[in-house]
Amino acid sequence: MRKLLVILLTVLFATMMFSETIKVLAWDDAHSQSWNTLKSDFEKATGIKVDLELIPSGSMLQKTALNVTENRANYDLVAIDEGNVAKFGDLLLPYSQWPEGKVYPKVSTNDIPAAIFAAAEWGGRLVGIPNNGNMYIWMTREDLIDNEEYQAEFFEQFGYELQVPQTLDQLMNMCVFFEPKGIYGFAPFTATSEGATCEAVMFFESFGTSVLEMVDGKYQVSLDREKALQAIMFYKELMDYSPQGALSMGHAERIGAFSDGLVFSMFQWPGIVPSHENVDESMVAGQIVYSAPPAGPFARTAVRGCWIFGIPKASENQAAAAEFAYWVNNYDVGLKLAEEGMTPVRTDLLNELSGEKPWYTGMAEAGQFAVSRPNRSVHYPELSEVIKNNWLGAVTERMTPEEAVDNMIQELNELLESYE
Repeated sequence: MRKLLVILLTVLFATMMFSETIKVLAWDDAHSQSWNTLKSDFEKATGIKVDLELIPSGSMLQKTALNVTENRANYDLVAIDEGNVAKFGDLLLPYSQWPEGKVYPKVSTNDIPAAIFAAAEWGGRLVGIPNNGNMYIWMTREDLIDNEEYQAEFFEQFGYELQVPQTLDQLMNMCVFFEPKGIYGFAPFTATSEGATCEAVMFFESFGTSVLEMVDGKYQVSLDREKALQAIMFYKELMDYSPQGALSMGHAERIGAFSDGLVFSMFQWPGIVPSHENVDESMVAGQIVYSAPPAGPFARTAVRGCWIFGIPKASENQAAAAEFAYWVNNYDVGLKLAEEGMTPVRTDLLNELSGEKPWYTGMAEAGQFAVSRPNRSVHYPELSEVIKNNWLGAVTERMTPEEAVDNMIQELNELLESYE
């Protein structure tokens, strides 16, 4: 009888402690695992129990599609890759309608760079809140730019100081300078994957043209042929100053080349940077400066690849779901979550923690120049395939730049016409 009474009291206490339960779906990595580690703090502060389900990112699209519909929401808060916002945007509660938090204040659009918050845009309004600030940042070898001998030689040759490249033209000068010294100026991304589309978008935008533009809710091809050719030719020239295997470099090859001390400067995604700062894996750990990417002739751009939190319209626990999203993006909470592996998205947190993790400085800078891929379409995978294949065809010399640009424009137009 006593044992039964203890069980009943335990159940009663748990019922009293938690006013409601929310189900949260997110991808499984160190970033989201930090939420799981400290979610008990949230539960104690709010009385809201969190059932946090973490799955591989590659399974998120299918899992979300099966569980979030117009009339049904088996999850109250879902993490959505920016590229899939178009698939779910109409099913998500606009951020302007998210309830105010009872314990944690609603996150202001001033706390996160506008260019990052834009990852949650759909139909001219925000339908969620970013929960990471994934975007290109630039890495430069600090030990090389601080070398007094190199500084003197570079100034004599080019007439300005050796520094973190502020423009693509400066990057090219530095590529030329370091080549005789056995140091590669740049490491490209030429593997057949989404990363190649990111490269194309970054360089096209830097040279003043976008591949596609949204007009009256529909994409139209907007690629300027001459500017696209300039971008491709410049990239091809950079590849002349890249390590062996430059025609098929993916993440693993680029990480290895930079960490082995072979490369002067290149872009990287924030989630990969810790491997470059691991003294057991990298010869250049502690010798890297992080910044926004160099500016092109037209603009400075950092390709964005964020995830957002969205609340399904069909959820019956919208206020509690919003509270959890505010908790994840709260300044004081973020300091603790960062210790557990979360990468913040708030500018103030990135600046505050940059002393411990210097690449956060680069994230805060790059966030001001973030641009998206043309992924506000349910057909984005097909559109990306055309961009990627023709870009790689040009930079790896399987076709001429002129052929690649003309093919890209024609194939994109044909795809868009087929969707009407």
